[in-house]
Amino acid sequence: MVLFLCKELNIFTTRDNTDQKDLFTKVEEKMETRNKIDQILESTDPVANKLKSLCNLLKNSIPHFHWVGFYFVHGNRKELKLSEFAGKPTEHTIIPFGKGICGQVAVSNENFVVQDVSEQDNYISCGIDVKSEIVVPIFVNGRNIGQIDIDSHDVAPFTKEDEMLLEYVCERVSQLDLKSILESSASEV
Repeated sequence: MVLFLCKELNIFTTRDNTDQKDLFTKVEEKMETRNKIDQILESTDPVANKLKSLCNLLKNSIPHFHWVGFYFVHGNRKELKLSEFAGKPTEHTIIPFGKGICGQVAVSNENFVVQDVSEQDNYISCGIDVKSEIVVPIFVNGRNIGQIDIDSHDVAPFTKEDEMLLEYVCERVSQLDLKSILESSASEV
């Protein structure tokens, strides 16, 4: 089997398993989403608006992304504070390091893909509809300062391509002037 890698778009396919038309559609969709991400981040909007727009874009563009949000380190505390999000409001506006999927990423500094949350002992339930979750950290100068968190109502929906797209988002977000977001996150709840 021959594996082709569309390196810039992080799209994987095999010659014998994927119809060319499907491949081209997938490439076009991926390019369109990346272009929209870049447009949002390069706009002159305030950072909070950019993050909110990213959340809305991802939630509305990717069918299995049902809740999208950014958490940032809450000042000097060992906890995360919810920033911008798209989806149903959550009671989890503060998450201690080590607790739940987000809290574990704050400690491990690694992506965490949970295809079925019912199989996780250290999971904070965000609602009965949530079946899976993916969390990718945001690093600035080698320091984990936050993360993007995605919940899905489907079991096992996340692909390597989803993870790579979220890594791209986090890399681009890390290049923003996040001072106002981090200062807001440092303030009391």
